[in-house]
Amino acid sequence: MVAPLLPAAYVRDIADWQLLMTTAAQRGWPVPVVYAVGTGPAGGRAAALGRLRAAVSAGRHDALLMPLPGALGDAGQFMGLLALCTRMGVVVSFVPRGDSGPIVRAAGGGDGW
Repeated sequence: MVAPLLPAAYVRDIADWQLLMTTAAQRGWPVPVVYAVGTGPAGGRAAALGRLRAAVSAGRHDALLMPLPGALGDAGQFMGLLALCTRMGVVVSFVPRGDSGPIVRAAGGGDGW
């Protein structure tokens, strides 16, 4: 896979932030735009996910890093995001928490699973 030019990262837990930034750096990627779940009216899960979906729909990203387990709490939202990424050609990579082992690619072409 060619290194993306416009990666994104979805962070539900602050502990995942460093994991995803380290993963991007190890891969030689640019620093990803982070969509983080936080507190307050603009920081809830739905708000962060909505901003990410809008950015993917607008073609602003070509790759997405997400932590496993528990990337998204709702299976419907998770599958919707993966389907959108596939349609838009965004490669999704899951990064195991607490493990720097192999990365699983799930959507958007590339090497497959």
